[in-house]
Amino acid sequence: MSQEEFLDRIRTSSPTALAEEFLHSEIAHIFSNSAGYKAFRDRVVTLISFTESVAVVGSGNWRYSLNPDKNFREFGEHSDVDVAIVSSAQFHLLWEEMRLNHRRYYYALSEAQKLSLRRNSENVYGGFISPNWIPKRSLIQTYKYKQLLNTLSDKEVRFSKVKMLFFKNTDEAIDYYARGFRAARRTRP
Repeated sequence: MSQEEFLDRIRTSSPTALAEEFLHSEIAHIFSNSAGYKAFRDRVVTLISFTESVAVVGSGNWRYSLNPDKNFREFGEHSDVDVAIVSSAQFHLLWEEMRLNHRRYYYALSEAQKLSLRRNSENVYGGFISPNWIPKRSLIQTYKYKQLLNTLSDKEVRFSKVKMLFFKNTDEAIDYYARGFRAARRTRP
């Protein structure tokens, strides 16, 4: 799809419908075919316990960035591969870890870390979380997570950096990405 066709879809389609379509698509821009995309998703399911669904999102899926600072730039060699993991169990495990670390270390955090933690707490309320948001995470957990991301950053994804968000459920994932399409519509009416 060309950039103009993509922008036309943003202008004329429901943001929720677009998010739902791309999250449930059997193809993603970064993969040369649907079999490669399925193999990647199957690998993620194998590596992350309790995964309900996996989708490549962002420009790796829909080809163009929704980030207003990137002016709908096409996926390229410096782009990240963003992955949405729907897993209620993983979401709750990470949330509990964040809460535990908050209780243990809050007063030892810098003001910037406290502000970041508060902002990310709002994201948790919105139904999504990243292990990267947990301050004072153990070195072993941090290493294992980075190792997982590096394992997924291979030839199949053009050795692009892989990033993940964990969602409480599919509705929260759709809502999150629909907000991105809504914001894109406002920047390019």
